[in-house]
Amino acid sequence: MVNKLGYSFLILFACISLFSCTKVDVLDKKEKAWLKNNDNLSIAVFPYYAPYQFINSNEKIDGVLIDYFSLIEDKIDYRFKRKLYTNWEQLLNDAKNGKVDIILEIQQTHTRDSYLNFYSQLFESSYTIVTRKDVDYGPKLKNYYNKTVTVPKDYGIHEILKEQEKELSIATEIDDLTCLKQVSNGKYDAYIGPKAVANYLIKTESLNNLKLVSETKYSYSPSMAVQKNNEILNQIIAKISNSITDDEKEIIFDNWLYHNVVPFYKKTKFWIIFAITAFLLMTIILGLNRYLKYLIRKKTKELIIAKELAEESNKLKTAFIHNISHEIRTPMNGIIGFSELLNDPELTAEEQKQYTKIVMDSSSQLVNIIGDITEISKLQTNQVEISTEKTDLNEILERLSSKFIDIANTKNITLAFRNELTKPKSIVQIDKLKIHKILHNLIDNAIKFTNEGGVEVLCQLKDTQLMFSIKDTGIGIKQKDQELIFRNFSQSDKDATKSYDGLGLGLSISRKNARLLGGDISFTSILNEGSIFMLTLPYHPTSN
Repeated sequence: MVNKLGYSFLILFACISLFSCTKVDVLDKKEKAWLKNNDNLSIAVFPYYAPYQFINSNEKIDGVLIDYFSLIEDKIDYRFKRKLYTNWEQLLNDAKNGKVDIILEIQQTHTRDSYLNFYSQLFESSYTIVTRKDVDYGPKLKNYYNKTVTVPKDYGIHEILKEQEKELSIATEIDDLTCLKQVSNGKYDAYIGPKAVANYLIKTESLNNLKLVSETKYSYSPSMAVQKNNEILNQIIAKISNSITDDEKEIIFDNWLYHNVVPFYKKTKFWIIFAITAFLLMTIILGLNRYLKYLIRKKTKELIIAKELAEESNKLKTAFIHNISHEIRTPMNGIIGFSELLNDPELTAEEQKQYTKIVMDSSSQLVNIIGDITEISKLQTNQVEISTEKTDLNEILERLSSKFIDIANTKNITLAFRNELTKPKSIVQIDKLKIHKILHNLIDNAIKFTNEGGVEVLCQLKDTQLMFSIKDTGIGIKQKDQELIFRNFSQSDKDATKSYDGLGLGLSISRKNARLLGGDISFTSILNEGSIFMLTLPYHPTSN
């Protein structure tokens, strides 16, 4: 609150001193009366775009545009109702339906022009391409046509890219920070957003593996917007926006966007001494408070993240313990129960053969469960070693096809293998057991969760990468669960998967093994339509 009071004091004092002691009425009597009779006008605030508007360490909404709008309120002696939004899509829907009168910050687009009028375009920031530091895709947008670029859903850049860059593959997230984190984690190839916002979030969120590649031809130039059908409110906002001087704007911008304040005493010699004193005082207060806010925010976020991770890990492990007792009990019951039945002297040969098969299947299931537990433990403690050997990928795919074709036929679904690798290209140096287990888990999952349609497995070579694609027409994965499926002990949507066996370790083990081999697993999924899992591995052909 100290810095906020300091800013307000300096703005007020400077305005009074520089622009005389008289206050000019901008509005006429009719406009003032209208404001008095409409005391419930609202302004939509979306405080997730630092430094323009954000929630500070004191849980207060702060930023450049907040100070700017406060100046507007002071000029008309009126206080709008702040309507806080945490979801941009909801804000746009309310704006379209006339549920909010003013939007503090929004990019002007052709679609929004139909229901909003735009004022006070205070600043402009180039939309910039951001990627990880370990990749180099190039500086131009056309270099990313074969990549996946992420932007916040329904933001201005989302609409611009859909209209202007139709060849670009666009994925959306809830906000800029989530987009940047997903690029940092490797889910997407690049992010496009305002340069000022990208710089701020990369520094404050310690996303040190990201870099700003280049500026695009598009710019983020947000405005304040008013409902088009509210004629008098548009008239008032237009008047007030035009009445705010460049010096008043400059004072607000200097408080937020720069380390050095442009000395306004050059405009009048009388205020030289005052300007120097105010500059030094404001610099000290601003620097000290920003540093303290940064430290508090950083430590608070670290504690919250650590607490959430610990709580989530504890919940998952508890759920795993509950689940494992059931998963182990099922095959054990089969082994014990049917072993006892085998002692029946009146047992027929056919029954004996059937019971023996059940005991063997249950034993195999139990061994697989114990194997998964052992392997995830080794992976988590970095006790797994890579053992490469000369391997024929075609033979692995043929064995997998032979194993799963009967399972697919039993479920009345199709299973197709499209193998584009021909000898000698199919002979590679790789850890044979691990590549077999990864593909086994992915195909097994696809068949397990597909009840209609089929599963298609594609193997191909692209440049120096082996690409395996497993496509199914199964139940799909909910959007909210898509970040969880590779975590240890987790399963997507327990209600949907409770009829399927498993500890929730298969995908976690597969991704960890893929990364040990120098590759990765990614996926796309649509609920009730199916999923596509993609395994990418470096291609190491043998010399003979």
